[in-house]
Amino acid sequence: MTIDNHDGIARLTLDADAAALTGALIALDADADARVLLLSGDWSAIGGSLRESADDGPVAALAALRIPVVAWVHGDCHDEAFELALAADIRLADESAAFRMAHARDGRLPSHGGTQRLPRAVGRGQALRLLLTGETLDADEALRVGLVHDIADLEDAEALAAGIADAGPVAARYVKEAIAASTDLPLREGMRLEADLSILLHSTADREEGLRAFAEKRKPRFEGR
Repeated sequence: MTIDNHDGIARLTLDADAAALTGALIALDADADARVLLLSGDWSAIGGSLRESADDGPVAALAALRIPVVAWVHGDCHDEAFELALAADIRLADESAAFRMAHARDGRLPSHGGTQRLPRAVGRGQALRLLLTGETLDADEALRVGLVHDIADLEDAEALAAGIADAGPVAARYVKEAIAASTDLPLREGMRLEADLSILLHSTADREEGLRAFAEKRKPRFEGR
């Protein structure tokens, strides 16, 4: 499994190799040129691979990425594949997408963060309903409950990723870090983290470039440092 990195957008196409996915994500986290990950491909195949391996590596590696992650879901996204999608920051789906987490119906329990990330995405009540019934959500219902952020084709997902890649890469990483922490921190501590990250950002070359570009009325040329 390889990652195509162009113009700051790292594109990763899923297949049935969970181990290769873990390696690709770990390598991506060390790639200074990557500003956003666009994840697409065969969600059904990667879900089967994750179930067979019982390895949390790919989901943990995706959740740990410092750059923003956009997941575009096409077709069936069930069980372990659904858990992988929940580790992305922004989820888009096309009209064919179908989401289901039916572990309990099979006498199993999600083991890749499903019981933790799903309530954070759709709320406790909806998460309980989906996990206990194994109900399948189509794209429209997934959008209604807040599981996905838009119904879109791959070109729209590319455009969203390009917009994220245009942002200051250090600022984008700090935004992701602050928002990720917001679910666990009291407001006062979260505000303190935001202030600390803002001070750190002011010491970067990207911050200086952003100010120069604003003064010169041009697009900034960020270098991620």
